[in-house]
Amino acid sequence: MAITLGTFTKADDGSFTGILKTLNVTASLTIVPVQKLSENAPDHRVYAGNGQRYEVGAGWSQVAKSSGETYLNLKIGAPEFGPNWVRARLVKLEHPGEDGTTHIALWEPRDR
Repeated sequence: MAITLGTFTKADDGSFTGILKTLNVTASLTIVPVQKLSENAPDHRVYAGNGQRYEVGAGWSQVAKSSGETYLNLKIGAPEFGPNWVRARLVKLEHPGEDGTTHIALWEPRDR
């Protein structure tokens, strides 16, 4: 079962802005496209904060095998998450929200 961690709006420049929410964290995030420096380098950088921003993660563009839709695989870290990274997918909503939301961040817990 996937859990929604955040809602995001895509800007004309390809960046996304929104709020990530967990039980302990509520953070304003901006996901910005960057130039890839190597084949395995991220396609996006994830920043927290308004005004002065702090890098908290990265994102890689992926294509879904079943639908052919493009989405971002996100890897986000912060001390509040402990030693583990939060891994989520930023996917496009079929029907944008009334508040302008176009994408959601989904987290799927891994079986341990």
